[in-house]
Amino acid sequence: MRRLLVRWVLELRLAILVGSIGGVAFGVRDGVATLADNAFADAQHHALAYLLVPVATWFLLGPALLAPFTVPGVLLGGATRSFYGCTIAFLGVALTLLPWVERVIDSLHAVGGAPTTAVFLLLVAFVLLLAAGAAALARAAFAAYAGKPMIRGASVAALVVGIGALAWTARFLTLNLRPALVASEAATWRVPPSGSPNVLLVSIDTLRADALGAYGSPHHSTPRLDRLAAEGVTIERAISPAPWTLPALASVMTGLYPRHHGAGGVTNRFDPLARSPLVPGVSTLGSTFAAAGYRTNAVVTNPYLLARSGLDAGYHRYENLTFLSEAMLAGSANAGQWLLNRLAPHLVVGDRGSEVSDRAVRWLERVADDRPFLMWLHYIDPHGPYGAVGKSRHKTFRGELSFGGATGREERSADLSPEPARLRSGEVRLGPQGKEEMQSLYRSEVEEVDRQVGRVLDALDRRGLADRTLVVVVSDHGEEFWEHGGVEHGHTLYDEVLHVVWLMRWPDALRAGTRLTDMVSTVDLVPTVVELAGIAPGDETDGVSLVPALNGEPSMPRAVISENLLFAEERVSMRTATAKLVRWANGKEEVYDLRHDPGEQRDLAGDESFAAPLRDEFARVDALLAPAIAPVAAASLPTSSLRALGYVQ
Repeated sequence: MRRLLVRWVLELRLAILVGSIGGVAFGVRDGVATLADNAFADAQHHALAYLLVPVATWFLLGPALLAPFTVPGVLLGGATRSFYGCTIAFLGVALTLLPWVERVIDSLHAVGGAPTTAVFLLLVAFVLLLAAGAAALARAAFAAYAGKPMIRGASVAALVVGIGALAWTARFLTLNLRPALVASEAATWRVPPSGSPNVLLVSIDTLRADALGAYGSPHHSTPRLDRLAAEGVTIERAISPAPWTLPALASVMTGLYPRHHGAGGVTNRFDPLARSPLVPGVSTLGSTFAAAGYRTNAVVTNPYLLARSGLDAGYHRYENLTFLSEAMLAGSANAGQWLLNRLAPHLVVGDRGSEVSDRAVRWLERVADDRPFLMWLHYIDPHGPYGAVGKSRHKTFRGELSFGGATGREERSADLSPEPARLRSGEVRLGPQGKEEMQSLYRSEVEEVDRQVGRVLDALDRRGLADRTLVVVVSDHGEEFWEHGGVEHGHTLYDEVLHVVWLMRWPDALRAGTRLTDMVSTVDLVPTVVELAGIAPGDETDGVSLVPALNGEPSMPRAVISENLLFAEERVSMRTATAKLVRWANGKEEVYDLRHDPGEQRDLAGDESFAAPLRDEFARVDALLAPAIAPVAAASLPTSSLRALGYVQ
C-alpha cells in the first residue's frame, strides 16, 4: 500500500508539472481572447486583469483536469509526460472550442435555423478532430524533446508565469473585494446600549421620488415600499448632495457634503475609476455602529462602491456584486468560465436585485440574536439601461449584448432601453413613443426592486425581527427624463435628479403615517439614525438629526447644497424651501422660484430683486461649509464596468 501511495504521489507530481505547462499555454490563449472580447469596454485599464486572470485560472485548472488520470497511470505501472501531454492537449482544445460551438448553435437559433442532428454531429466531430490533432502534436513534441532542457525550461517558465499570475490575481481580488479590518473584529465586542434596534439600510440606485406611490406616482407599482411608508415615516422633501452615486452615498454614509468627505473628486491619475475615495479617517455609519458593538454586513452593487471607495469601513463583511458580476461576464467566452456556468451555475454571481436579496435573506436567517446588526443593501436595478427584468442576472447585460463579435455587440433585446451614454450624447434620439417606452421600462425596474426589498422585509417578519428593526430606505439620486432636454443623471442639479426617496419604519418608536414636510438633505441620515439607535455619534457632520422634527418640535428653515457632477462642467446648487440657485464654475447662474415654478423651467437669474437675496444666502452657506477637503470637477477615466452601465461610450 505504501509503495502504491508513493507511486501515486510521483504520478501526481508529473501530472501537475505537465498540467501547469498546458494550463499556462491555454490560459494565455484565453487571456488574449478575453482582451479581444472586451476591447469595446476601454480595455486598456483592465488589460492585465483580462490577460492574467485566465492564466491563473488555467494554471489551476490544468493540473485539476489531469489529476483523475493519475489513477490509470498508477495502475498501468507509471505514465509518461507524453501521456499527460496528450491528455491536457486534448482536454484543453476541446474545452476552448466548446464555448465556440455553443455560440454557433445560439446563432443558428437566433436566425430561426435550429441545428439538425447532422449539423450537431458535424460540430462535435470537428471539435474531436482538432482535439485529437492537438493531442498527436503534443505526443510528438514530448517524444522529441523528452529529457532535453527545453522541457525542463518550459516547466520552470510555466511555474513562474502561473505563480506570478496567481499572485497578481490574488492582489487584484483583494484590492476590490476585501472588507475593512475594523478594530472591533480584533477586540472584545462592546455592548450596545439597551434597546438599540437592528438597522436595515436600503439604498436604491437612480430611484426618483415620484416613482413611488408614497410620493404621488399614479402607477401603483411599488406596493411594498408604499406600505413601508404607511407604517412609518415619509420624508417628503429629501435632497441628495450629489447627482451621482459615489459622492451621494458617501454623504449618506458620513453625514458630510462632498467637499468635506472627498469621495468623488477627480484624481487626474491613470486610475480605473479616476475618482477619489473617502478621505482617510472619516467616520462612517458602518464604523460608528461597529464601534458601538453592532454586527455589520453590506451587500452592494455599482462599480463605484468597490472596497477602494472607502465605504466598506466598519463592515465585517462587504460584498460588491457588480465587481463579481462583471468578472463573470468579462470572461464568459473562456473555457474556465464556461465550465463554471455548466458545472456550478449557483456559483455564478450577478448583480440584480434578486441576488442582493438572496444574500440578505440568507444572512438574516442565520444571524445570531446576541447583539443588534447593521445591514446595508444597495440595489442597482433602476439604473440604466432599463428593462429585460427577469431575463438576466447581470444588470449591465454585457453577457447578452457584448460578446460574439461585432454582430453580437450590436444586438439588443427588444425590451431593453438604449445605452444611457448614446442617449446623452445625442447619438440615439427617441420620439414621444420611444420616450414613453423607455420610462415604462424604468418603471418595470422600480417594480422589480420594490418586490426584492419586500422579500427582505418578509425575512425580517419570519425571524420576528421587524418590531426591533429600524428600516431606512433612501435613494442616492433620481433620473432625468427630458424634463430639461436631457436624460439620465450626473450632469445637472435639477430636482428630478436631486429629489430622493427617504422612508423610515420602526414600530412603536416612529409614529405610523408620519409625513415630514421640512426640506432636508440626506447628510441628515447619519445623525438621525445614530440618535434613533441611541449610540454615540462619530465625528462632526454637516447634517442635523431629524428626531426633534419627528417628535413635533419646530425646526428652523435651512438651505442645503448639492455639488460634484460626473459628466458636465462643475456647478453647485443651493436650495431653500422656496427657491434654488445654481452657480456654475464659469460664473453662470440659474435661479428658480420653486413656489411658482417647481419644474424649474423659468430661469430668474436676471431678476435682481429675486436673485440678489439668494446670492447673499449662497455666500453665507458657502462660507460656513468651507474649506473643501478635495476639489471636485467633471472628468472621468472609464472602466469596463462603467462602460457597461452606460456611463461612457
